[in-house]
Amino acid sequence: MGLYESLVRRAKRDGSLSTLAVDWYRTRLRVCTSDPDVHRYIASQHHLVKPVTPLPAPHPVADLYAISDPDPIAERRLGAPTGRRQAFTGEWYAEHRGSDGETVLVSEDTDEHPHVLVTPDFRSWVVAARKADSLGLLASRTIRELVREAIVADGALMFHGAAAQRPDGKGVFIVGASSSGKTSSAIWLGRWGGRVVGTDRTFLAPTDAGWLAIGLPVSTRLGAGSVAALGILEALRGRAPVRAINPFKSGAGAVPVQRSEPGLPLDKVWLSNREVMEILGLPFTATTRPDTIVVLERSACEEPVFERLDAVAAAAALRPHLLAPDPDYRSRWLARDPSPESAEPALSGLAELLRAHTVTRLRWDPSTHCDARVRELVAEMAGAGEAKVDA
Repeated sequence: MGLYESLVRRAKRDGSLSTLAVDWYRTRLRVCTSDPDVHRYIASQHHLVKPVTPLPAPHPVADLYAISDPDPIAERRLGAPTGRRQAFTGEWYAEHRGSDGETVLVSEDTDEHPHVLVTPDFRSWVVAARKADSLGLLASRTIRELVREAIVADGALMFHGAAAQRPDGKGVFIVGASSSGKTSSAIWLGRWGGRVVGTDRTFLAPTDAGWLAIGLPVSTRLGAGSVAALGILEALRGRAPVRAINPFKSGAGAVPVQRSEPGLPLDKVWLSNREVMEILGLPFTATTRPDTIVVLERSACEEPVFERLDAVAAAAALRPHLLAPDPDYRSRWLARDPSPESAEPALSGLAELLRAHTVTRLRWDPSTHCDARVRELVAEMAGAGEAKVDA
């Protein structure tokens, strides 16, 4: 009996396994665990409303077993490592082949979150952690990465970007450099009847019904300026701090909300999808149509200025934000073939996207212009080629 089967049987013998169904875009998972805190953690991070856009057929349902075990490989001797795989932003795994041919990834993080990931087919998985309080975080991150792998395998383009659905149902896809206002813009666009789709890494996927913008199940990170502009500082006080997008990165643990001299948080706060809903009244959905595509550019201008770009200029404006390959991954670490994504198919996909969609560049000062007026600004951008909007 291989490691995957022995861990699953051990979990089933416990008799307290329960299942949480998780759907995200086309990925469908049954998350099985005996720890109710794991399900609560995942449910908060994956809290969604149904998309209004039709979705392609889902992938077959797969299982993810989340198991706490002080030494998950004690009963099975593994062969020599067959290689190494790097997860998001620098966590390394030693890859082994199990006795039944399954792939076993042993985390090299032996201090904070020691764990293993085991799969017989790169669809169904076991995540086994030595520390019970690590299990919810590890299971949630594994789901995020499985969603990412499935979307990439569908030929989607991954961007450093955000997306939202306006109250009228029209979707907006936003790219830009860090601190250009992507997350705050998505939140303003989705408030009061809209939805947020993604706030950090967001995809554009070709489907038979056209392109779709797809988010990832990740925490929403808000800095002091965004917290102030959104008016949610008091609502954040006293709440449990949330998790970082990469909990394994040094210094990326939970950050408490603290009062600085101006009365703002000293650092960014991380909010799960459910917390965004509770604090901002703003639901998440997994996908929307990219009816408007916007490239944000920071500028010291007194007024926001936007212009519609031709295909050549649009490609040049989007390319720096196209993560192909994604610099935070050196391998497709949860895929059968760990080779990084090649840039060539993505560039071909970008050309195809620009044959179907126009792109608008917005120059602005997000600290001044990114507020409730974003909705009117985007509405005007969607209906005009080039204009100025009063600040």
